[in-house]
Formats: sequence, C-alpha cells, structure tokens
Amino acid sequence: MKYLSRVLTVTLLILPTVLFSKEIKYKFADIPNELKENARSVIRNQEVVLEVRSTSTATINFTCAITILNKNGLEDAFFKEFHNKFRKISGIKGRVFDENGEQIKRIPSDEILDYSAISGYSTYEDNRVKFFDPKVRNFPFTLEYSYEQKFDGLFSYPAWYPQPQFNIAVEKSSYKAIIPKDMTFRYLERNLTSKVILSSDAANNIYYWEAKNLKAKEWEPYSMSSEEILPCMIAAPADFEIDNYKGNLNSWENFGKFISTLNEGKDVLDDETRKLLNDRVKDVSDTYGKIRTVYEYMQSRTRYVSIQVGIGSWQPFDAASVQRLSYGDCKALANYMKTLLQSIGIKSNYCLVYAGKSASNIIRDFPSSQFNHAFLCVPDKNDTIWLECTSQRVPCGFIGSFTDDRDILLIDKDKSKVIHSKAYKIEENMILNNSLVKVDENGKGSAKINTLYKGLKYEDILPTLLADDTDKKRLISERLKFPTFQLLDFKFKEIKSALPSIEETVNVNFENYLTNMGSRYLLKLNISNKSKDAPYSLRSRKTDVYIKRPSMENDTIIYELSSGLKPEFLPKPVVIKTQFGSYESKVERTNNQLCYTRVLRLYKGVYHASEYSAFVDFYDQITAADEMKCTLITNADKN
Repeated sequence: MKYLSRVLTVTLLILPTVLFSKEIKYKFADIPNELKENARSVIRNQEVVLEVRSTSTATINFTCAITILNKNGLEDAFFKEFHNKFRKISGIKGRVFDENGEQIKRIPSDEILDYSAISGYSTYEDNRVKFFDPKVRNFPFTLEYSYEQKFDGLFSYPAWYPQPQFNIAVEKSSYKAIIPKDMTFRYLERNLTSKVILSSDAANNIYYWEAKNLKAKEWEPYSMSSEEILPCMIAAPADFEIDNYKGNLNSWENFGKFISTLNEGKDVLDDETRKLLNDRVKDVSDTYGKIRTVYEYMQSRTRYVSIQVGIGSWQPFDAASVQRLSYGDCKALANYMKTLLQSIGIKSNYCLVYAGKSASNIIRDFPSSQFNHAFLCVPDKNDTIWLECTSQRVPCGFIGSFTDDRDILLIDKDKSKVIHSKAYKIEENMILNNSLVKVDENGKGSAKINTLYKGLKYEDILPTLLADDTDKKRLISERLKFPTFQLLDFKFKEIKSALPSIEETVNVNFENYLTNMGSRYLLKLNISNKSKDAPYSLRSRKTDVYIKRPSMENDTIIYELSSGLKPEFLPKPVVIKTQFGSYESKVERTNNQLCYTRVLRLYKGVYHASEYSAFVDFYDQITAADEMKCTLITNADKN
C-alpha cells in the first residue's frame, strides 16, 4: 500500500503539469540569424495543398505561420482572402504566439470580418473578402492560420509564391498539387532553387515543391517588379469549365476563342444610335478623324463602373445595355466602343492586358489567366490606333503608361494572338522648357517659364491641369526653385491628340535669387528640371538595373541681366555619355544675356547588376552639373 500511495502521489504531482502546460511554438530565438537579416517578417511554415477533382471543381487547404519582426511587417499579419460565387472559403482558424512561442490568443469567429471587396471605383461586385487583424502590436509575434477553399468553376489554379514580397524570409514553404491522371496540370517554375518532385498513387499524379531557408531580399531602386525576381510557380489547367462555359488553355488561340465565345452576341445596337453615328462621321474624310468622333461620343455619354458579378469578371454585358445605362466596366466599355466602330464600318479588336504603370509583362510562353484589364485597338495599315475606353478624359489614341509597351492578347476568335502595345519613343516622352528670366544686382527679377509636357510626361502634369485654382497654385509653387517668389499668374494649353501635350506658362516675381559672395554674386542657372529619382549607392547590388521607359528633358533658359551686372566667369560645358543615357549642359553669353541649355536623355534598357555603380555615378554627375553657377560682378566692381 505504501508503494501504491507513493506512485499515486507522484502521478498526481505530474498530472497538473501535463494538463496545464503551455504550448510552445514558433520561438523567435529559433529563427536562424541569417533569416532575420533585412527581414520584416519570417514565414515559419506554409503549406498549400491543391486537390483537383474535375475540370470545374477543386479544393485548397492552406496553412501558414508567420513571425512579424517589426512594425514594417505588420501588414503581413492581416489575414485577407477573397471569395465569390465560384470560390467558397470555410474553416478559418487563427492563433497568435508571443516572442517565446507561447500562445497568447485565439482569433474568435466574431473578429473574422466578411465584407464586400468592392474597389473604390466599383459599384457592382460579388467578390467578398474574409479579413482579420490579430490586434497584437508587441513585436515580435507569430500568427498561425488555416482555412479551406472550394472551387466550383475553374479558370486558373493558385500560384505558389513561397517568398511573396521583398523583405520576407522563409524557413519552410511547400505546395502540393494532387491531379487526376486523366487531366493535364500545366506549371511554370521561375527563380526556384529546387524543382518539382513527382509521384503518383492509383488515381492521381502528385506534384510537390518545397523551399527552405530563403533569406529576405531587399527592394533595390531601378529593379524589376517582385514578380520577376522572387521565386514562384505558376499553375494553370489545360481543359477547364466555369459557369457552364468550357475552354482550353494550351494556346493563346484557344484562350482567345474562349473570350470570343463569352463576347458573342454582345455587339447589337439600335438603329437610332447607328444612324446618329453615321451622320456624325459622314463629312469626316480620314479614318482617325472618324474614330476620334465616335470615341468622344462614347466618352461623353459613359462612365466607368466596375462590374464583377459571376462570369462577369470575364464577360462584358452587351453594348445595348451600355447605351441604355451609360456606364460599364473596362470589358463592357471596350465591347461598346468596338460595337460603335462596327456600326460605321470600322473593324477593331477587343484586347486583354495586364495593366498598371509598374506592372510586369505577361509570360508569353505560358498561356493562362494573366490579365486585369480590357481595352481596344484598331488595326491600321500605317499605325495601330489604341483606345483606352474607361477614361472620360484621355485623348483618342493615347493609352499612356497604364497599358503601354507590353504583350497583350488580341481577341479575334480562333485567330487570337499575342501582340505588343505601343512603346513610346524617347522623343515622344519629353519635357521641353523655354524660360526668360530677368534679374538685377539685388537678386530681384521676374521669370516667364514655359514648359511643354509631351507623351507620357503629359500624365505627370495632367493632375495639375485638372486641379482647382488653389491646388494649381500649390502644385506649381512646389516646383519653383526661387527662394522667395510671388506667383503672378499661370495658364495651360492642352492638345488632345494621339500624342497629347500640355503647355504650362507661369509668370513669377522673385527676390534673393543671387548669392552674395562679397564683391561677387553667384547665379544658379537651372531653375527648371533638376535631377530627381537619383539612385542611392548599394554595397552589393543583387538585381539588374531596369529603366522601364525612355525620357528626355530639354531646357533653354535666357537670363537677361540688368545693366548693373556683368558675367565674370562662365562654367565649362558638361558632356556625359553613358549606356544609360546622356547629359549636356552649357551656358553662353551674348551681350548682357546668358543662354543656359540642358538636355538629359534616359534610355530604356536592362543592365547587369555589376553596372549599378556606373549608373549611380551617372546620376551623381548629373546632380553636380545641375548645380552649375555663373559668377557675376557689378559694373562698379569691374571698373
């Protein structure tokens, strides 16, 4: 009995420890030091399991644990997952652990929000988002969550981004795809250190990827997008079915055929509208003029509204509805404009594009769902005319940086193909400045600054043009280089063409523009385009240097000196020529006038990472040259 009592006592002492001990997971101290370097967050473990059951149904089970190291990574802790008619989400669970790996809270179901994912410019959308904030701000902490997603309608498979953004490190991430043997699983590996591991069971082929111990990569200036640099695996079906529509993605022709099917029968207009349009263009002789007339009609009577309901994420509603309702999304407005042109005998093509000023190009060799926008092109024997149909403001034929210079899918039934959108040349993307500056020996004077913004630079000044007068004054004043000045007046002249421009004329009075150096004065010569967007030095550049678009700045400034001032010293001309671009500036004297000229050209291109220091040096030389000064003396000093 004594022995039994002793055993019972020991058991009772141990039992509370077993029952009430805290679970220890994801200790911060267990993260290897090399993974903390340059990291805002560390993915401790991520598992994606995709199980495809048919051409229209699949299930995903997702688990992730991520340690948030500091406030820069806080957004990585916000759970966001979209769902809609074709994609249902369930079983969301979340837990939070502290620095020592002890659980500090569970995410209660009433903190998991479910709300419309309507964009700021959207009105009709059935996309929704599940969201929660763990509401922890004591760093570091770890969020662990899991959920299941069921697909009823498949047009694409989820991609795998083991390292989703810059400054995120990874301990472990994996992706498993379970695919029926009678189906084709298409995938493309990019920047992965380890390739797929293939296996199978009686019914399925199994594809497995794993990534371990990925150090955080820092964003570097003038680099490509994260999609081009970070590791990923992109997946897509061959045959698919969504909302009773079937298709195949083995080729872009097949993709285009599917989109053509969705658009079929959407190009019907009433007789009254067709007659109205033909009456408007009957006296217009050239093709561009006719297109412009119809385009401006479309702009005058429609507005952009996002429509993302069911298959409407890919299918436009018909032209007659747009005519009646006077609104539509990018798909509906592109189809509407196509129908309007068709009514006057002009053929155009509906096009799909991955839009965005900094967006990466689509992967041309991997036909799949890679698009987020629709617009229009009109093939022409001289030059294709591109039409952005969602803007009431953009000139006819100008697409700007939103869709320029990238591969797009031109939809033409079974003749659909990938083509390239307009790439603006250096002379089509420029700022041209002509200024007259009058200055006296007290540093007072006046300036008339005339600046032409052309091509893509038109986009830079357009917000100023569209602002009210108060904001116009503020925006203009922020660009002026005088230490003390009074903005007298300003005016704008816009030329709305396929290559648009805005001319800005500004008149100012200024003071204190000369720097007094005892018996001499220094005159800063560059009052307009000083070097900006200069890259900073990096100890070890990892990624290639990427200049996405060419541009040009051309400045001519005439300084009219008062009779009391004379130039004493003119700086030498500066000429810089590199593979990245060129720079020239000089000042010349004619009687009591100084003529300062400056030309900066920046070339589009991709340059090896080893060239980055030379690129920084190029900008350093420009920055120094932009501080060019002229030494002045008074007539009294000269005598």
